[in-house]
Amino acid sequence: MKKIIAMGMASIMMIAGLTGCNKAKSDYLLDIDYTDYVKLCDYKGVETTKVVFEVTEEDVQEEIDYTLYEYVTYDPITDRGAKEGDYVVISYTTTIDGQVNEDYSGDEEEVYIGEGYIYPELEDALIGMKTGDTKEVEVTFTEEYVEESMVGKVATIDVTMGDITIEVLPEYNLDFVKENTEFETMEEYEASVKESLEAYKKDEYKYYAVEELFNYVLENSEFDGYPEELYQKCEEMYDSNNEYYASMYGMELEEFLEMFGIDEETKKEEVEYSINYELVIGAIAQEEGIDCSKKEVEEYIEELYPDYDYDSAEEFLEDYSEEEVGYDLLYQKVCDFLYENATFVEISEEDYLAEQEQYYYDEEAEDTTEEDTEEVSVDSQEVLDALEDAVEDAAEGADATEEVATTEVEEESGTAEANTEEE
Repeated sequence: MKKIIAMGMASIMMIAGLTGCNKAKSDYLLDIDYTDYVKLCDYKGVETTKVVFEVTEEDVQEEIDYTLYEYVTYDPITDRGAKEGDYVVISYTTTIDGQVNEDYSGDEEEVYIGEGYIYPELEDALIGMKTGDTKEVEVTFTEEYVEESMVGKVATIDVTMGDITIEVLPEYNLDFVKENTEFETMEEYEASVKESLEAYKKDEYKYYAVEELFNYVLENSEFDGYPEELYQKCEEMYDSNNEYYASMYGMELEEFLEMFGIDEETKKEEVEYSINYELVIGAIAQEEGIDCSKKEVEEYIEELYPDYDYDSAEEFLEDYSEEEVGYDLLYQKVCDFLYENATFVEISEEDYLAEQEQYYYDEEAEDTTEEDTEEVSVDSQEVLDALEDAVEDAAEGADATEEVATTEVEEESGTAEANTEEE
């Protein structure tokens, strides 16, 4: 399980070139008095949520079941036709109004029969087909599968069945544990899984608590301008992030910005919010004398580089500077300070999750209402959420806890970090 890093390495690049300016104060902060730009509210004793949780045997078994998918195999089926639950490879040509439409055709696409990913008429037609079989299917397009202008059109699909396979999961037993883990007994392995889940949940709910604390400080502090160079660096990172996300969507930047309603006014607001976040971090660090030594940074690098798939600290430092890592560590120390000095209100995990579900339900309902009356701007946090969903869908077999930890790292980074706090 990867350790949850308070701030993603991509985001701390924003501070590159700005840190290390004032050796007398900190090697990892700007050479400014942060309180010139922000009057902090009382940030000690702030009330925040502490989620009380329990890792059950069911939780442990669910995690083990998920882990089994890392060892899944696919056996070929040659003695029967396809049926629900099979993975099949199909190629198909779609004809609409007498013309072949390449946009709605596909070559060697993998389909899980029963998932509902493709047109229902086509999915039903695949059942019973053997490798090499062809079939002609008539489909009426519905809004779930095509753009609005195509709804209601009738298409003819010529489909050819390719390979048919069935998913085979390994059996969870002592042999599996000995062959695929470092443990000699199932009890030891299950205890380790439970410990990892407890650590993950502890970090996850601490993250949410720190998020609440930063929300409070940001909303109740007073800001008065900012260093111009910090604005420039935050703006550069904001633009860089949007370019990266646009490329992930396979879109031009202008198209991407229009799709998500990001205009100059939105950009300025989000960049300034990100700046305010950085000012709060620096101001609290200076007020409380929070800093980190060179030795601490070196030790932190030793912890980080395996999590980022580097072979050594030296290789890691070819991409990230000591100053960048130092700022990340300092940021984490500020988070810890706020958390350690907070006033906690306990809530059960069940109640907390119910509250979150209701919150997102209300947000979705509000968004739907707004869309019915006006064009809604979408901020970069929503962009990030959409990208994370796409990445999670694509990452078959990824470790569940690692996946969530990675998502949280991304949410904490760059302009997305600011938007998370704002929301």
